[in-house]
Amino acid sequence: MKTYRISGILVNMEPKGERLKMQAEPYLVEFTQTPDISIDLDEEKINSLNEKNSHLTYDELEYIFAGFVFYNKLVDFNGFFLHSSAVCVDNKAYLFSAPSGTGKSTHASLWTKYLGDQAIIINDDKPAIRLIDDEFYVFGTPFSGKTALNKNVMVKLGAICILERGKDNSITRIGTEEAVFPILNQTLRPKEAEKMDVLLKLLDKCLGKTKVYRLYCNMDVEAAKTAYEAMSGED
Repeated sequence: MKTYRISGILVNMEPKGERLKMQAEPYLVEFTQTPDISIDLDEEKINSLNEKNSHLTYDELEYIFAGFVFYNKLVDFNGFFLHSSAVCVDNKAYLFSAPSGTGKSTHASLWTKYLGDQAIIINDDKPAIRLIDDEFYVFGTPFSGKTALNKNVMVKLGAICILERGKDNSITRIGTEEAVFPILNQTLRPKEAEKMDVLLKLLDKCLGKTKVYRLYCNMDVEAAKTAYEAMSGED
């Protein structure tokens, strides 16, 4: 079975579909060690998922299932994913979170237009966040939604932005009380009470240590300028 290092965690899995094979390849490690996580991608199991999801191909089901298992186990490693698009600028990660269809990927792409090569998209849909040595770091993962935009990197978390559509561009910093429910609604909530308790404590610490903003924006490149200047300019 192949071993991958994803978010600093050793993962054993044997992808059969081309989608997961391709996106996981940059995370492949050549040596064999005892894995932290094993993801069973048995063909019979994946095919059984097709009964309730007949609109999805085998490749898509395998990719979605592997991501679900990984992110469900991430909390065991002081981590969680945030449904967001993550951009790296000057070795800091800026995350734009919103429900599907709001425009977070579009906004992230505006950062690459505004900042050029200075901005790199780490993960376009589900970056992982882990607490390591009392600091929060953002990781790219193979699981990046509908696109293949992800990088196998680890970057310190700079700020989180809750994104909403607006006619004009404006951004304000918000506190933990205002941020916690929008953030909680955009992550995977464990069914197990103990894991849920760990997640809530992680979120509380993350929001206490991290700048959080609410951005109303349109689809002009000026929106990226507004967000970047605010999010990178404060201590």
